[in-house]
Amino acid sequence: MKFLVNIIVLLLAAVLSGAVCWADTLTMKDGSVLMGKVISQEGKSLLFKTVYAGTINIKWDQVSKIETKEPVKLMLQNDELISTRYIKNIENGISQIKKQDEEWKTAFKTDNVAYINPDPWRLGKGYKITGRANFSLKSQLGNTIKDELEMDGLLELRSLKERYTFSGNLEYDTNKNSTTADNWVFSGKYDYFVSKQRYYGIQLTMERDKFTDLNLRTTIGPHVGHQFYEGKELNLGMDIGVVQVDENNIVADDTQFLAMNWNVNYDQFFWDDTIQLYHKNYGLWDWEKSNKITLNSWTGFRFPLRSGIVASAEVEWEYDSKPKDHISTLDTTYRFKLGYQW
Repeated sequence: MKFLVNIIVLLLAAVLSGAVCWADTLTMKDGSVLMGKVISQEGKSLLFKTVYAGTINIKWDQVSKIETKEPVKLMLQNDELISTRYIKNIENGISQIKKQDEEWKTAFKTDNVAYINPDPWRLGKGYKITGRANFSLKSQLGNTIKDELEMDGLLELRSLKERYTFSGNLEYDTNKNSTTADNWVFSGKYDYFVSKQRYYGIQLTMERDKFTDLNLRTTIGPHVGHQFYEGKELNLGMDIGVVQVDENNIVADDTQFLAMNWNVNYDQFFWDDTIQLYHKNYGLWDWEKSNKITLNSWTGFRFPLRSGIVASAEVEWEYDSKPKDHISTLDTTYRFKLGYQW
């Protein structure tokens, strides 16, 4: 029995000594000290991995000092990279770094720390792949009154200079063997960043909506844009361009025209990342022929649950300033969605 106890003690000592070997030290402003490993920092959040509590999210402005076993990469807002093992946040919003056995000397504003251990794509290495897929139960008021099931999804590939965005929405409903909804939208968008915030690109969108007499609308054309914010906590981007529009209608005459188009994409986390507000706006203005404006707008809240599962509640507005006969100017759609994001 004593031999077995000794073996258990040795095993526990080995595990604990192994943990200590890779442990980084995190000193908080309230004086508490955490042992673990610094994973990354972005904006107001620091990810810190511990043996006893897994990976935890710590407010960056509550951190007093970091000491790591291995150097971490610290990226400033001007994209300057610094490799260090020692970081200290002092009063008045100032941070300092140093080398081992040296005095604290190099100083900069704490707000200038954009990332610690930034994602490889921010260093020009490969792509970051993100996406989501949703199913929604919908109650719709406007041209029709119905309940239905809808699917939508988004896939984005982001590198330092390029961004590919693919999105789609599919809706097909029947009621007593009669089709009550038959529409889909697919969009592919390419952006090339000429600076940290400015980009240009091209977008292709294809759309069908049987019950508004639209067999297929194809729009394609270039755009210029500005990415005001891009990060985990806040994203805001806007672009504007000119597109060629080809409309193939079921009953009405087919049309072709040039139009101005625009995109607005915004999302932001609140209350320690427990809720995310988002807004997306896409519009077309036929300034060449009819002065017609069409607008699609989505506004809602996402609620991250567990393991990538996300619940959402949103409202969509579809506006057409000059609709076809017997079609309403405005459709309003309320959705509750359950999906997965990565």
